Amino acid sequence: MTTRATTLNHYQQRLLRVIDYMYDHVEQDLDVNTLADVACMSCYHFHRIFREFMGEPVNATVRRMRMLKAASYLVRSTLTQQQIAKRVNYGSVEAFNRAFSRHYGMTPNQFRQQQQGYPLHSAAFYPAQPQEYKIMYQVEQTQQNALTLIGLAHQGDYMQIGKTFEKLGMMAGSKGLINEQTRYFGIYYDDPQTVDQDNLRAMACITLASGTEFDKETFEAVTIPAGKLVSLTFKGDYSELEQPYNWLFGQWLPQSGLELMDFPPFEEYLNDTRDTAPQDLLTRINCLVQV
Repeated sequence: MTTRATTLNHYQQRLLRVIDYMYDHVEQDLDVNTLADVACMSCYHFHRIFREFMGEPVNATVRRMRMLKAASYLVRSTLTQQQIAKRVNYGSVEAFNRAFSRHYGMTPNQFRQQQQGYPLHSAAFYPAQPQEYKIMYQVEQTQQNALTLIGLAHQGDYMQIGKTFEKLGMMAGSKGLINEQTRYFGIYYDDPQTVDQDNLRAMACITLASGTEFDKETFEAVTIPAGKLVSLTFKGDYSELEQPYNWLFGQWLPQSGLELMDFPPFEEYLNDTRDTAPQDLLTRINCLVQV
């Protein structure tokens, strides 16, 4: 078996462990950090890899598993709806009924009456067809020195981080911290297709020469560690960046033979929106990997 096939199989086996864990612990809070630990993956990357392999975000899979378990209880036990709601981690019968009705198109009572005496078929956990990627990208592997950055925190829609960069540029520029050598980076801690938009976390950053003083009450210091870097450069509007991300995490990385470090993906912006047409913007997407 080739190294690529071995790595792909390794990813699949770890995600199968996650599926087992989810189904066996539906009564518990199945947060991303816990599931990433089960998969032995960084929480910064787990949700993207899971989504690309499964064809849906992790929270959608959790909901499906809870509904499947609830349906099993309805058909195969005499548990009350309140007892079932508790066993699939719903805080109230009303919330459970709403979720069940959305999923099955009927109330739990209707489902119980209709399904009595019929076998219950499990839902398929993997999508019927593998994810297909129409565009391939060129990936570079380089060795990077540690980068010292300062930045401003951004919370909410990633497409609004430009506002935070504008503030960063004005504030850092007024203090003489920007020059021709300054590089611009965005660090993204969450998957926008998994985490609620209002809760997305990111940092808008610029490089800072070693030893340069800055106002620690205004700017937050961030260090991108030294290490082996995999990168792809995307040309196009920022609104299209999810496409290369999906390909990188769903196809290239699982077949690369590489393991991701516990550090979030980060982007470097190679030209300026003020004098560059959207279709000509260049964004380098970077991930640190283990040596």
